Amino acid sequence: MPSTAHQGPAEDLRLHLRAATMAAHDLLDHSMQAASGWQNRADYARFLTLQHAARAPIEAWLAEHAPVALQPPVQTPLIAQDLAALGLGLPSAAAPFRMADEGAGEALGAAWVLAGSALGNKAILKQMRRTSAADGDDWPAAFLGDEAMLAFWQALRARLEQPASAAQSAAAAETARAVFAHFIVHAQDAGGVAA
Repeated sequence: MPSTAHQGPAEDLRLHLRAATMAAHDLLDHSMQAASGWQNRADYARFLTLQHAARAPIEAWLAEHAPVALQPPVQTPLIAQDLAALGLGLPSAAAPFRMADEGAGEALGAAWVLAGSALGNKAILKQMRRTSAADGDDWPAAFLGDEAMLAFWQALRARLEQPASAAQSAAAAETARAVFAHFIVHAQDAGGVAA
């Protein structure tokens, strides 16, 4: 009977990233819900503010260190547009995002986290629209409704299905965990302020 324990590199990279970040992903989801809640306009504004604060340093890092093909569409201008529509300014600049190494593997891990968040954003958008409608309001959704990140996700997914070396897989997973940790800190800080 052939063994199915080892799969080729194409499958391994996606599975490795998912397994390496599962706990962090769950913690971020919990922290984001605790920080935002999406129950009223103030919750939504807090969500957008922490998204901007967390994403800006990662987008800057990717712009400096990632090959063009691994640079997700910049989302912070969309978030800034939504915040302005809510009558709010931008949050204070956050500390820069840093990694010890800056290669394609590292960029791949960061791109994977940002691109994958677009899938969660679609679920948040549905919840936000129900809440805003119940509130008798129409909250802005340039960020949550953006389709460019979903298109980037599809292209990135194809790349993830290509063979990757063990070193590149490990580097991608390390950076993905660092990006999740970066977002978790922002979400927990926002949750602490809101509590």
